[in-house]
Amino acid sequence: MTPDSLALTLALSDHPFRADRPLYPVALATDGEWLAYRPGSPHGAPADGCLLESLLPEIRQLALHMALRRGLPAGDTPARIAEPADWLAARLLLLEWKQLAVGLADLALLDEANRRAASFAEAAGWTREATLPVLSAQGRAPGLLQGWSETAMPEHGIIEGSQAFRRIVAARFAALFAR
Repeated sequence: MTPDSLALTLALSDHPFRADRPLYPVALATDGEWLAYRPGSPHGAPADGCLLESLLPEIRQLALHMALRRGLPAGDTPARIAEPADWLAARLLLLEWKQLAVGLADLALLDEANRRAASFAEAAGWTREATLPVLSAQGRAPGLLQGWSETAMPEHGIIEGSQAFRRIVAARFAALFAR
């Protein structure tokens, strides 16, 4: 991470970020990526206000698309095409998180994801502000991300809420590719 890192600068700033609109918590059980590399499901997902990534396939599609824009390395296809920064950038764009809970170890990843999301959004004709870090002493829980968005979660259970939120995510995904 460079000393002029946006996320690090904002995290160390003594001026707290204030949104001009209310922000709503949107947790994401990253079970799509989690299950690809570990058995079982992520633990610690909140009962309310949580989405299942496996029910939002546009996140995976966008992460893979972003990775493939860089091209595949020569030789055999790697076991993992999309990098963690691709996954996080796709989540930032499609869930429109304004803030994201991270540990110090995740600041570099958030920086890179913000860069990739900004590059992709710019190519689509979108303007996008960087997602700001909310420092968490314990870091993020494995298989779970906590962010804040201007879009409130549907008041349903985790499966029904994910299915309802998918309409929003699908519309954002389509808008990214409309140009």
